[in-house]
Amino acid sequence: ITPNMTPSPHLGWQPSEQDQLDAMLTRDIDGEPQLRVPEGVTARRLMAQMARMQLRASVAGADDLTDAELNDSFYYTLFPNFHPWGAHNRITYRFRPNGNDPNSCLMEVFFLSAFRGKRPPPAKLHLLGPDEDWTKAPELGFLAKVFNQDTGNLFRVQDGLRAAAHGHVTLAGYQETKPRHFHALLEKFISA
Repeated sequence: ITPNMTPSPHLGWQPSEQDQLDAMLTRDIDGEPQLRVPEGVTARRLMAQMARMQLRASVAGADDLTDAELNDSFYYTLFPNFHPWGAHNRITYRFRPNGNDPNSCLMEVFFLSAFRGKRPPPAKLHLLGPDEDWTKAPELGFLAKVFNQDTGNLFRVQDGLRAAAHGHVTLAGYQETKPRHFHALLEKFISA
């Protein structure tokens, strides 16, 4: 769980509520803010109120959801390859084998939304090539740039793993608990 619009305790300064909102909305540093935080309101409260307004049409009890449920990043794993974001975040990932190629996989990004009434038609599949920029999928909006940032170094990481003199992978203590847990489960199922 990552609380959004809460400053890191490692910062040497206290960002304003507007700074926190701008950081969340990935605003260009030189551009005008897309949204202004009113006096006496926190960025978290403003974003939660806006999310509640958007959800009211499709989610019963939207007004009862907490600011954390509407703002923060809850990231789950359903073993082995399904990764929904929690609360009312629309993003879900699924990773699948790429044929018999052990050096690659397919990463799928789904946007799932609650609805009322008649089921909307399914979205069209937009498959990007292995070297294609995420921004070539305009339906991802600003998240395309986030995916570029998140995946831009994967090839270097994989090359580094192959080139390492040691036969093991060292995982960080906090941010990499998910891959550590995944491999522990995988080993358990394989050895059973």
